[in-house]
Amino acid sequence: MSDQQNLLDHLEEIKAVPEENIKYCDIPYWIFIGEAESLHSRATQDLPMLQAFNFDATKLERLLSLTGATRTAQANWESKQTLKQVAIENWRKEAPIMYELHNELIDFMEFAFRNREDLLKRLSAIKEGDSKADTIQDMASLSVLGKDNLELLTAVNFEIEKLDKAAEIADRMGTLLGEVNGKMYFKDEIKLTRDRSYTLLREVVDEVRDYGKFVFRNNHEKRQGYISKYNRERMVAYRKAKAEEASL
Repeated sequence: MSDQQNLLDHLEEIKAVPEENIKYCDIPYWIFIGEAESLHSRATQDLPMLQAFNFDATKLERLLSLTGATRTAQANWESKQTLKQVAIENWRKEAPIMYELHNELIDFMEFAFRNREDLLKRLSAIKEGDSKADTIQDMASLSVLGKDNLELLTAVNFEIEKLDKAAEIADRMGTLLGEVNGKMYFKDEIKLTRDRSYTLLREVVDEVRDYGKFVFRNNHEKRQGYISKYNRERMVAYRKAKAEEASL
């Protein structure tokens, strides 16, 4: 069965996990997923010894399918993050063009409208605010204001086609900003699916590991197979660093 199908098969159960019960991974997700897969192989080999202590063999099938579901959920989340990074890079490339034209429009309009208090007030209102979203809205508003007063702008040799360019930039950068900020400030369903899937997988992993550590409590080598290798090595490195620090 494919990982994608595993995710679909567990999706209803995944969505039912309450947010307050979500667990968060304290090691890289791909390492946890790899360790879960290795745990399945080890526990399958040791199954007769685990069953001697009433271990439920169906837990291994659940472990394998939830591993596939979490792998797909993590890949989906990473794919979205990659698209977001592309949007951020595109924003960085195109933003200077927008800001340069924004300043040029204002400079020309302030000069062209210097004898029109009503137009200067409209221009002043447009200029309020300095966020990215404000600048994008400014571009659209400046385009409209300029097209409403073409004669005054033409009189100071302003390139009228830049008004259309401002409107195009406002539209493009508005879309880009939405992609950059997409769901940044509120819960993201793709990430929640990943976190909930991990929560279910973590419960099974912990149970299998608990069984293994108990069954092989007197066999150090086999017991090690039921402990996270990543956390084991991290602890060894930490102790080594502390020992070196103490010896200074």
